[in-house]
Amino acid sequence: MCTISALSAPPAAEADRVAVRLVRWGFPPSVEVVPEARGRLRAVLRDWPVTSDVVDALLLAVSELVANAVTHAALVTEVVRVALGLDGPWVWLEVGDDHPFLPEISDPVDEAAEGGRGLFIVECAVADLAGGLDILPGSPGKAVRVRLPVAA
Repeated sequence: MCTISALSAPPAAEADRVAVRLVRWGFPPSVEVVPEARGRLRAVLRDWPVTSDVVDALLLAVSELVANAVTHAALVTEVVRVALGLDGPWVWLEVGDDHPFLPEISDPVDEAAEGGRGLFIVECAVADLAGGLDILPGSPGKAVRVRLPVAA
């Protein structure tokens, strides 16, 4: 399932304002969808005015966030929701599921642990580009949103 919207700013808006764009997908909660989500994101970003550093950070983020959603929420969610938006100087990625557990970013990461580094790695990559990461409670579930400046 894929929805693409492109809304242009009204003529009176700033001349340099980027058109608002929004893309949404729904994926079954299965680890096999991680490369598909990454590929779809890459295809959309080719046509968006974002730097290669931002593309790399978003591809890392979608891989980690979708993998987390299918790992931790597969038993309670039917669809992993992925949205990508562009609005002015910001691009954002949001991955959501129906599991009520709100993840925590652990720092420092337990070096002996076999997992638990993904969200921390995403937060570091986003912070390096002057962006942000938010964990948003929902009903049901939650979403993790990454925001980056278009020209980081």
